[in-house]
Amino acid sequence: MARKAFISTLAIATALGLFVYFTSTGRALLGRVWGGQQRAANIAVANRVKSAFSLSRRLSTYELGVESKDGVVKLTGQVPTEIDKELAGDIVKDIPEVLRLDNQIQVNQGVRPSQAAEREGMRVTDLEIRADLSEKIAKSQGLQGQNVQVEVQDRIVTLGGRVETPAQKAGAEQLAMGVASVVKVVNRLEVKNPAAAQNEPPKASEASSKEKASEASSKQNELSNRVMFALFNERENFANVGAIKVTGKEGAVTLTGSVASRAESALAERVAREVDGVKSVVNQLTVTTRPK
Repeated sequence: MARKAFISTLAIATALGLFVYFTSTGRALLGRVWGGQQRAANIAVANRVKSAFSLSRRLSTYELGVESKDGVVKLTGQVPTEIDKELAGDIVKDIPEVLRLDNQIQVNQGVRPSQAAEREGMRVTDLEIRADLSEKIAKSQGLQGQNVQVEVQDRIVTLGGRVETPAQKAGAEQLAMGVASVVKVVNRLEVKNPAAAQNEPPKASEASSKEKASEASSKQNELSNRVMFALFNERENFANVGAIKVTGKEGAVTLTGSVASRAESALAERVAREVDGVKSVVNQLTVTTRPK
């Protein structure tokens, strides 16, 4: 009985194979099935590229066309800089299914993001600023137990609530100014004990050399940390932002470590230059090509 079933199945399979091979109808049917699978694969690759672009803070606001066919991805649209064009290409090359890139993106310095994209980008930036600042305030020993409220609109931070001393009010403002992307701080904190500063011990007119050195070192660390924080905010555009090291001295910042492409190296340098307090940037980053 089992032998008969096997023979019947084999006969049916053979008949189907002969039908597909020797008849135009069979070949057309096979072509449609195969074509449908290829179209589905092409759509899947294109969607992966679009999803990766949507995660990039630099590219998500521009209208970029993506076409995928048999492992070849074609990019169209406009971006403002060569760095952005190269970044888009590097993102595509990182997708395993992509065999070849046809980057036809045009560089147009006058291109601007759509108004809807700008509004959405600003909203996300405001929310990130609020989250970052709230976390800093929560971790600050000097502000523990204080009622500090944070509002952010168009990258302008407004501080409300009440603190005990003028020093705490000033400290909260300094924390806000140190958050990447903040353009202005409106400090509306109320002080419960305005005279607290008068009770603090007077400072010596001349600090010791050790104190001055410590203060200088603190400023250098603060600048390096601000640059690293700015780079971290762009982490979606780096293969491994943690591989970038930052040192700073008297406004001069040096970038060392490794990045995955020349586009990442240029982006890191640009981000560092835009940080307040940075006067010059020495880019010593090495490009490490990752195998596909």
